[in-house]
Amino acid sequence: MRLINNVCKEIIIMAQLFEQHVEKELKSMDQRLYDLEEKMNSIDSKLTQVVDAILGNPLTKSGGFVEEIKDLKSKIVVLETKVQEQEDFKKKFIWGISFIIAIGAFIQYLLNLYSKIK
Repeated sequence: MRLINNVCKEIIIMAQLFEQHVEKELKSMDQRLYDLEEKMNSIDSKLTQVVDAILGNPLTKSGGFVEEIKDLKSKIVVLETKVQEQEDFKKKFIWGISFIIAIGAFIQYLLNLYSKIK
């Protein structure tokens, strides 16, 4: 009987040790789960910030990079038209000066020819 009693006590002690071990493991798993949830929340908030930076946030009325790119494209179009207008003006100016010089050279030629004839 004593042997059975000792065996029962040992089984109870082993069951208590197993229960403590399981409890410790569950607490450890719970803590790891909590840490993972915190990390996921952090990643989610960072991802939200990235999306807001790229696409903009309607609540804060910020356009994000996409809106800035659209603005830059419109500014580039304006600059390209201005550069084209300046190049056209430059070409017209050069042709005008060339025409004036050609007329002057022709008049000089006519004056030299006239002076030789006289």
